[in-house]
Amino acid sequence: MAARFRPTLAALWTFLAIALPTLAALLAPMPAVDLAYQLRAGGEILNSGAIPTVDTWTYTIAGSAWTDQQWGAQVLLAIAYRAAGWSGLAILRAGLVALAFGLLLLVVRRRNPGLAARWQALFVLGAFVVAAPALALRPQLFAIVLFAATLLILADRRAHPRRLWLIPILTLAWANLHGSFPLVLVVLGIAVLGDLLDRGEWRISLTVSLVSALATLLNPFGLDVWDYVVRLATNPTIGSRVSEWRPPSLTDPAGIVFWVSVVAVALAVAALWRQRRSFPIPALLTLVAFGALAALTGRGLAWWPFAAVFVLSGLLPASLPARSTAFEQRPSALNGVLMGVLVLAGVALLPFWRPTGPAGVPLGTLSYAPQGIASHLAQIDTSFTSIGPRVWAPQHWGSWLELEAPHYTYAVDSRIELFPASVWAEYDAVETGTTACPAALGRYDVALVVTEAETDAALETALSRAGWARVFTDADGSIWGRLGDWLGLTAPAACPP
Repeated sequence: MAARFRPTLAALWTFLAIALPTLAALLAPMPAVDLAYQLRAGGEILNSGAIPTVDTWTYTIAGSAWTDQQWGAQVLLAIAYRAAGWSGLAILRAGLVALAFGLLLLVVRRRNPGLAARWQALFVLGAFVVAAPALALRPQLFAIVLFAATLLILADRRAHPRRLWLIPILTLAWANLHGSFPLVLVVLGIAVLGDLLDRGEWRISLTVSLVSALATLLNPFGLDVWDYVVRLATNPTIGSRVSEWRPPSLTDPAGIVFWVSVVAVALAVAALWRQRRSFPIPALLTLVAFGALAALTGRGLAWWPFAAVFVLSGLLPASLPARSTAFEQRPSALNGVLMGVLVLAGVALLPFWRPTGPAGVPLGTLSYAPQGIASHLAQIDTSFTSIGPRVWAPQHWGSWLELEAPHYTYAVDSRIELFPASVWAEYDAVETGTTACPAALGRYDVALVVTEAETDAALETALSRAGWARVFTDADGSIWGRLGDWLGLTAPAACPP
């Protein structure tokens, strides 16, 4: 059987277009910054049958309103986690990445059926390189798949206009998975304009657009989901504290790749203009809209490469090969060997084979997830009457610790938009160790403080001076407790000078 497996070079290119992004997804660790709180929320929804409406995980904003718009994705993530643990989540991420770029490959084929397989694959792989920073396992990844599916339906709408009616269904799901759902109305609006200019079936696309807009309201929050999107997009705290909400920078690798892609697209548009002396207005609007979104916020890197490939793949210059060459159609056992090697590499990268850390997570599967600290925190004996349930921890570890040690409450976590500026001012004052005895720790009656080894030296000095001691430490950081709680000593009544 193996001897007869002789795929063509064209088949190999098609395989690479999907296999390489999938392998990269298995190789890169999943950031726990967002993923952890999504898992906890999803688990609580499954347990209670209700979507959380107020915060119960922190002590700085306890009881504050929480619009949990991403509840649908949280449930899906929690189901996968309960079924197959962290390895299952890693496989889910790889599967979603494969599906997204597989759909994009179909988009290229629908937009330019005669394009050689290698050019199809290079378009898809180029899009992956640009979008890679946005492919963490979180609700946005589900939305990326829906975006690619929407583009595929729009690419095929001349031949299959009835399939447009799938878009309202996708929109309904999108509005319950991730706050980027307004993007579907953007691409639909541009599609309506294109149909008007081309004298196409604009009535169908317009009707689908209106129904899709109504579909966004089919969620537990109704019209408030739009208010949530506006508040999130205009929240200055998110823009200042979350790096991926900032504009792509030429000092950052992801930003460099983005701006290189913008230059490449601009050169392609210029070449098309010289050749045709025109450029379709809907195509130009698509590039400008999604290019501007990516230039304003790093989150836009998720959508820009898909939109750019959608546009350019259908408007390629005539100098590109129109059909696969005879060489691409020649079977070769070497192509099959390379495919087999990549499949084996994918199997080898599965977390099932890796040793686990103190918290039971396969090594290299997560980032921003200090396993030793989480494990020790979860095992601390809280029966001491003097030990309260409040923990101060770095923000980017907060949601991870909330998941692994849920019997505590924490100062802040990854739901950045929930916390007012006053809380962030206190957080910064404590984390930078600007006072010898951080006042916020006493006011909130904090029992334990978690510090990060690489960044919290000033805070650790302040804690030591104020009568705190390490109760656990490893390469990631430390857990600190008050002397009276842990060593049978009396903590100072006032801060030392």
